[in-house]
Amino acid sequence: MKLLKVASLGSLIALNILSANAYDVTDRFKILDDKFKTDSMLRPIGHDFFFDINLAANTNVTSLIDDVDKATKAGTLQSAVDVLQKYEKTEQALKIGIGLGSPLPSFTAWDVNVKPNLRVLFDLGVNIGIRSERLTLSDVANFFPEDIPAELKTFILTLSTGQDVIAQCNSSSLSAQTKAFCATQPTGKYLIPNLTQDVPTLGVFGKADGRVGLFNDYTYGEHFFGNFNLYGLLRADIYQLITATQIYKGQSIEAPKKMNTETTLQADYRLGYKNTNYTAFLGLEELKLAKLKEAEAGSKAQSYGYDPLIRLHADATYSFSAFSLQPFAGLHKRSGYGLGDGIYAGATAGAYVWGDRLGLQLRAMADKQYLSLTPRIKLWLMQLEYTLKNPMKSTDGDVKLSAVQSVDFRIFF
Repeated sequence: MKLLKVASLGSLIALNILSANAYDVTDRFKILDDKFKTDSMLRPIGHDFFFDINLAANTNVTSLIDDVDKATKAGTLQSAVDVLQKYEKTEQALKIGIGLGSPLPSFTAWDVNVKPNLRVLFDLGVNIGIRSERLTLSDVANFFPEDIPAELKTFILTLSTGQDVIAQCNSSSLSAQTKAFCATQPTGKYLIPNLTQDVPTLGVFGKADGRVGLFNDYTYGEHFFGNFNLYGLLRADIYQLITATQIYKGQSIEAPKKMNTETTLQADYRLGYKNTNYTAFLGLEELKLAKLKEAEAGSKAQSYGYDPLIRLHADATYSFSAFSLQPFAGLHKRSGYGLGDGIYAGATAGAYVWGDRLGLQLRAMADKQYLSLTPRIKLWLMQLEYTLKNPMKSTDGDVKLSAVQSVDFRIFF
């Protein structure tokens, strides 16, 4: 009996380990997206009018898109399978961000000096993960870009390999409401995959965020500083599994008919301390205060969630005439990835004249996954920054890492 208990416990532990290591395209998006947020934090926006645009992508994301398009045009299942096997255990990310801002009059209250800013920020991010995995009948619901009726989800659990979900739905005794949904979907697209062996799939996660609100920097006395931001957040996301069959039939990624856009009230808060040339701060970002508007009825539930981002950062600045050196270290943490994934350290070296309006800067930063090199040029009312994130190792877990490039252009006055 004791041996049976030990064996059962061992099996349970092994299952938990496998579940913890399973690839999750949404969680992997969180890791990379929060790294981009660290890059953004290291190029702070002043109390200025500004326009900012940035773009980031894996170096081979365009190759994947081109190969998928070729597989679709080839019109054979094997061509689609070959593409997914070519990119097996890779992920491809793309991110676009745009920001506009205007300063508001500064003021002092209770010895706190506040510099408020009105800002409008938008960012769109996508992560694509390719895996061969053993699917279950419950995974089939994620082939659909929109939410499907609960009755249809239960009905799918009765089907077997090769059956067409929509064709079976139309010929079944399901309710009129469920059949009405099925009538809006094409046949031949949602097929039950082979459930007895690993199937190559393409997992897609995308998220769009729009922020509008007040972003306020403050100082208190000689040592304390920080910010308090209060803004409305409009968020929509999409999660979809795509099989080789869907790719070769040209029926792969599509926007849902009903978007799951939600509106919430969010806040960021940062408390920092500085002493001579040393600074440190602790921050909480994207804290959900209230939901202002629900997603459209019948839309797919969001998979990203609203867990806040916790950040700890410290640096020191050394100046030598027109030159400066700033070593730094920190960490960020959000649900979905481990503490070690968010630890980073690096240094920034630069030479400036005319205050800091003209200058050159180079930043080097290392974390668990990447070594990032970032040159920046500042020319009076504009700055241009380029970042190359080169993998520190070939894999992270079972994910094959590839280089990520980004560029940021800002005009400010």
